[in-house]
Amino acid sequence: MAMSKDIGYITLKEVIPPVVIRQFKLWAMNPANIHRGNAVNGTYYAKHRKGREYNVCWSTSPPEEMWRPVIDILRTHIDSMFQDTEWNIHIVDTITTRPGSSKIRAHIDIPYRFEEYAHVSNDETLGVQIIVPLDTFTLQNGATAFLPGSHASQFYYKDIEENQEDYDTLLTTEGMQFVSHPGDVLIYNSRTLHSTMPNKSNFYRSALLINAVATSVMPTIKRVDNNTDHKKT
Repeated sequence: MAMSKDIGYITLKEVIPPVVIRQFKLWAMNPANIHRGNAVNGTYYAKHRKGREYNVCWSTSPPEEMWRPVIDILRTHIDSMFQDTEWNIHIVDTITTRPGSSKIRAHIDIPYRFEEYAHVSNDETLGVQIIVPLDTFTLQNGATAFLPGSHASQFYYKDIEENQEDYDTLLTTEGMQFVSHPGDVLIYNSRTLHSTMPNKSNFYRSALLINAVATSVMPTIKRVDNNTDHKKT
């Protein structure tokens, strides 16, 4: 295990069993489970339409009986990120990137991408994101990039959106990529600047995504998050 609370992330090696990884990979690659995504025409669609093709797509939420055992495996590590703050699961889905996708979009995650929590201090962690590769993550196929310690900078989501190219450059020049194997895990503060990277391989690349938030903010997040498929979680 590699761990640094000061730089806002934890990495774990080979902690999710292969049989579980296979189940989520099948879920990710099933066209019936597509929820939203960035289409091949360059447009983002918050709702999937049958027949639409995507460069990057997110799935609907898998059944809780699939993802709950993963949480049980990772619980102590998630606890260490939140410290004494009570937390719960907001979103579980998968992300799949098509071969040839050139997408880079540096961003931060829930709850800090909502105005209600954009300016809160780092005294209490309100969100933690978890990535579990369902395929081998390499530099060629676009392993997730993240900027260690960037959660402390408290980047404002609107500033990121208005200066997207600058933040993309910051991430690609000063960040690192999560080169890893299926079953490895990256856990990071949701304020950490990160992005999926271009897939220059000939194969689809998928990952399981889990977003945990402080219990105190859950009601507001459920109300304002109209984008992701969180209703089942």
